[in-house]
Amino acid sequence: MKLVTTSRKPAPELRTLGKDLAFALGGKYSPRGKAGVDEVLSWGDTVLVISRRGRKTLIETYSSDDLVSAIFLSGFSVSRRDVPLERGLRTGNERVYNELAECLDITLVDAGVNEILFHGTQGKGYVLRIAEKPQGTQGSVSHQDSAS
Repeated sequence: MKLVTTSRKPAPELRTLGKDLAFALGGKYSPRGKAGVDEVLSWGDTVLVISRRGRKTLIETYSSDDLVSAIFLSGFSVSRRDVPLERGLRTGNERVYNELAECLDITLVDAGVNEILFHGTQGKGYVLRIAEKPQGTQGSVSHQDSAS
């Protein structure tokens, strides 16, 4: 089962993003509450954790308790969707596609190389803008910073 959750005290827009991302992936959204990361990972086979790191949004994807992807977003936009609903994610970024293809429904498309697209509930269309990796990271994020 795919599960999407957020940081312990998420901003309302992160909670909405999490719910719509779960919808797009055919999974479930569950608020994290006081649960630690180890407990959250036991809730599903594939778990996405959405949190803030300064001005950026971080989406960490775990499969079988292993971190497979950490994607920093510089921001995201939501608009009214004028096309039929499509499930799953779409991206033009090969790195993101390769990291997520084994555990999520994602398609490599001719979209912006720094974007992830998906359809949410109630006719919403999302564009997630992938940020450049922060200095000193190699694609993965450690959990030394417990403030989320």
